[in-house]
Amino acid sequence: MKATPDAGEEIVGRRERNKRDKRSRIEGAARRLFSQQGFEATTIRQIAEVAGIGLGTFFSYAANKNDLLVLIFQDEVGRAVERALATAPDRPLLDKVLHVFGAISAHHRQNPGLARVFVKETPFIDDRRHGIADFMRMLLTGVAAFVEEAKERGEIEDDVPALPLVRNLFGIFFQHMQIWLRDGGALDARELRKALELQLRGLRKVAVRPRAGATRRARVKN
Repeated sequence: MKATPDAGEEIVGRRERNKRDKRSRIEGAARRLFSQQGFEATTIRQIAEVAGIGLGTFFSYAANKNDLLVLIFQDEVGRAVERALATAPDRPLLDKVLHVFGAISAHHRQNPGLARVFVKETPFIDDRRHGIADFMRMLLTGVAAFVEEAKERGEIEDDVPALPLVRNLFGIFFQHMQIWLRDGGALDARELRKALELQLRGLRKVAVRPRAGATRRARVKN
């Protein structure tokens, strides 16, 4: 026999649904305003008005615009990266890296206006009270695990430091993303691949070939 929820459970359930609904309205209003008029020009009062809530309610969800922007960033880009890290193909390192970076650019293509806000604002948010560092840690350590796997496969040299390499790769990607969002159009996937390949080329293991003179001397001895 199915248990019937009591009045207390119904009240808690209704309260949680209301909280989720208000958070969704706040984030939706902020996304729209940030993408249309930019981060600086958008006020908390405008966000509250578009969301249909009072200022007091806004501040129960986010202390300021920076907090709200990070919440949206983590909900959207953070989840996209988590999925990409979990679904990376069993292929060489470059393909794995492009799989993760491609998830970020694919998300940004859906709303370039909001993506410009993310790219412009999130690198400069004081992270002592925010979660951008947590996002970057997840991204860098996740891709660094791919680097370690590549070393185990003999794809790249054993002494390559994983985290510095991943920071370099992300820096290349971030620069291409800035150019794309500045100029419009689309991210040039071929140029990005070539730039990342150039970074990885000198780190790959190569078979050690004997010098020609040494080969001839060995033949003479035999």
